[in-house]
Amino acid sequence: MERMREDGYISSELEKETLEKVKKYKFNENSSQILAPHFVFWVKDQLSKIYGEEVVEGGGLKITTTLDLKLQQETQKIVTEEIDKAESKGISNGAAIVVDPINGQVLAMVGSRGYFSDKTDGKYNVVTAGLRQPGSAIKPVTYLVAIKKGWTAASMIMDVPVTFPGVGGQKDYSPNNYNGKFNGPMSLRNALGNSINTIAVKMLANVGIKNMLQQAYDMGMTTLEPTAENLSRFGLAVTLGGAEVRMSELAAGYSSFANGGKRVDLVGVLKVEDGDGKVLEEYKEVAGKQVMTPQEAFIINNILSDNSARELTFGAVNSLVISNYQVAVKTGTTNDKRDNWAIGWTPNLLTAVWVGNNDNSEMKSVASGVSGATPIWQRIMKFEIPKRQKQDFSIPDRIVNMQVDALSGYAAHDGFPSRSDYFIDGTQPRITDPIHMKLKVCKGVSGLATPEDVARGNYDEKEFIKLSENDPISKDGKNRWQEGIDNWILQQPDKDKYYPPSGYCRDDGMLDVGFESPSNQSTVGNEVQVKITTSSLVKVTEVKLWVDGEEKKTWGEKPYETTINLADGPHSLKVKATDREGNTNEKEIKIGVNVAWDWKPAPVVTNTPIPSPTRILSPTLIPSLIPTGIGLTL
Repeated sequence: MERMREDGYISSELEKETLEKVKKYKFNENSSQILAPHFVFWVKDQLSKIYGEEVVEGGGLKITTTLDLKLQQETQKIVTEEIDKAESKGISNGAAIVVDPINGQVLAMVGSRGYFSDKTDGKYNVVTAGLRQPGSAIKPVTYLVAIKKGWTAASMIMDVPVTFPGVGGQKDYSPNNYNGKFNGPMSLRNALGNSINTIAVKMLANVGIKNMLQQAYDMGMTTLEPTAENLSRFGLAVTLGGAEVRMSELAAGYSSFANGGKRVDLVGVLKVEDGDGKVLEEYKEVAGKQVMTPQEAFIINNILSDNSARELTFGAVNSLVISNYQVAVKTGTTNDKRDNWAIGWTPNLLTAVWVGNNDNSEMKSVASGVSGATPIWQRIMKFEIPKRQKQDFSIPDRIVNMQVDALSGYAAHDGFPSRSDYFIDGTQPRITDPIHMKLKVCKGVSGLATPEDVARGNYDEKEFIKLSENDPISKDGKNRWQEGIDNWILQQPDKDKYYPPSGYCRDDGMLDVGFESPSNQSTVGNEVQVKITTSSLVKVTEVKLWVDGEEKKTWGEKPYETTINLADGPHSLKVKATDREGNTNEKEIKIGVNVAWDWKPAPVVTNTPIPSPTRILSPTLIPSLIPTGIGLTL
């Protein structure tokens, strides 16, 4: 108005009169009428990089997007309402993204509790711009790498206190679980489902930080590229969410679990037309990059959709369940309570949610992946999932199901409690259970019953559990993992069952020798760990080992241990001990390497030679010379 008066278009009186009238009106803020502003400006930024900002701003482009407006509006409403309710927990902001994992199309994007919110920096898009620590939400990547390396959902790992030595001047690291408790033997399935921190760190130590970062990078998480800088910065805590990721990249990466292992980038634009209706670009579905096999994706999906596998931490009734639907879901909370996540998916729908504070301040201790982000995630999924075709995670080929020992994860045996689990074909357990066993022991005396006692029925059968782990990162020879296990056993009220006897019970003081491992008539792998035990009142001076009749090893002192490589098939192992008085004793056992101990090859049928025909002078018809047998090899 002032400029119009100065240029002579209006008088001073008209200027004052108009300004008085304007004061009676309330104007909306710029862009307040934009539906889905975070999504719109994300799309605009992408198009500006292609066509230039000037064309996008004023070029009359017609843009068709992937946005589902009803879902967008409901998602924004849910985020705003739940953050309003969570303010008492020190939570001021939240964000969510909903994606079709098959094609990467973004169906809804809410970058904050409200674009024009005066309670936080609402215009900041946490989904695409924010770098936040994912907490335990990153653990599936570590477990995926473990599955790639041959671990299974049934593999047993020990959840006990353990200290990891610091590297590069860093302090020693002793991870704790969310509830401060340790659970002893756990399957990989239950460790991931219950989000056990100690086992996640052990698993990363086994598979390697570089391999985990590479997998995350392959899935599209660009901040986790295994560069020299990242490898120097990140330690084992990276598996607990100690590195920052973008929410949009985490959502796109985890879509590959839902999509049979194929990664597709996020898509926001379906078509761009100029002012004359000419199509400048149009979306075409792409096959995606295979970043894991369908079988590996299935195992992760099956674990994270198994409510019984998370019952220890979350309870049987929890907000991670969507009734009547198979939904894989993972929560995450950073240990300093600054970030709080829930991300879950079906084969055709994925929702990721974050809550926290833009200024990175801590939330109150009551906030967790369940109490903070999960209510938002659950409400969004419940709104949208009924609108889509119901789909469970299909079982791909090369997946087998078998009964396993509930404790050890080896094939079910001896009437011990068992459960079923899925395996990628070739990884299912084939050898005799070396962990959970039933042994024939002497009555009232510690030790194995002798064959004579067994023949007479003079023995008891008892359950034993043998727990051992190797420390893969030890540089000083200490096995800290076994130390943790041994300390845990000492605290158990039934500790005796964790010390299986290795020798016969004898009361005559005579020399005895036997195999602690392998067990007689057991099935083992090609690398055979041999451990020999002796019992004598006088010093044992020599122990010898024969394999298939050939002398392999001689010891003069304990420990009597070695590793031998054997070909597939049955083998015999014999040990002989001699004490200083010249007394001797020996034992022989039979084992099978990747076969039963008494396996015999099938007989080979060979061709039977036929004698040359005798010359016959009379005109007699001679039959064709047809072999009576066909050579077969089984």
